[in-house]
Amino acid sequence: MMLAVAITAATGWWILLNPDNPLTTLFRRQISDVNARIVIGPYPAERDFRLLKQNNVELIVSLLDPAIPYEATLLEREQALAAKYHLALKNFPMSSILGRKFGDYYEASASQAAAAITGTTAKVYLHCYLGMHRIQAVRNQLAAKGIEAGTYAVRSGERENAAALLDLAEVAYNDGKYQHAIDTLSTIDQSRLTDNARLLRAWSHYRVGDMTQARALFEAFLRLSPGNPQAAIGLGYCAYRTDDLATAERMFLAALQKVPDDADALGGLGLTYYRANRPADAAARLEAALTLAPDNQELRDILARLKDKG
Repeated sequence: MMLAVAITAATGWWILLNPDNPLTTLFRRQISDVNARIVIGPYPAERDFRLLKQNNVELIVSLLDPAIPYEATLLEREQALAAKYHLALKNFPMSSILGRKFGDYYEASASQAAAAITGTTAKVYLHCYLGMHRIQAVRNQLAAKGIEAGTYAVRSGERENAAALLDLAEVAYNDGKYQHAIDTLSTIDQSRLTDNARLLRAWSHYRVGDMTQARALFEAFLRLSPGNPQAAIGLGYCAYRTDDLATAERMFLAALQKVPDDADALGGLGLTYYRANRPADAAARLEAALTLAPDNQELRDILARLKDKG
């Protein structure tokens, strides 16, 4: 009995700390049109940070309340991701459960959040936990000033269905079920694919070893988004895996011009230089990548080999 209670509690805690899980996705608002100056949505996962960064968002306005234990943990994670992707973050704590307000600072925080948004010309992402209730209080204050926050490019049903399928595909990808991710993404209307979905599809083909299709998908994405660093990184890895080291170097360097602190680009360049027998250049990039992604065992092993050779 006690074990069952402990398992249930642990599962509940995991769900709270991972709000982009398939269950919670049924209740979360989806991210609004990223072309607008003020984008709204739920707590952002790392893939959402990549999407926001690619679409020139500069400021995250978070309404999470650190007085709530799981939101305190999520806020710490969000601060780390904001630093990683070089985005500013401002927190205006608001407490709400199913739309019911808690705390005497609810309205004051909503007003402060609205003032922070109106006081900048930067592109903003405004969110709470589910993107449903707290952000509406801020939207109401912005609307009173004649400012619209959060518009959608597609109908709600289409958006939510595509988002749910993308979540399922990402879960499959993270579980190493790359073909299942490909099959799931193929069921989404291609005109509804987000940048995240296109990149996930390309990486899934890369993971199953289909370099030809992966390269074609990354190239197609690059045509839609010229200069996109994530597409360049993908093309760099495709070239590296097929021993086209000159192209790999060019792609990784192009990505690093856009995102100098990207661990994947630095690691890919380090691997390329290692295979090209440029040990000093390889070691420098691998060390830089491991500073950002210390858990990458492949890079750590290769760097150790380089140091052993001295």
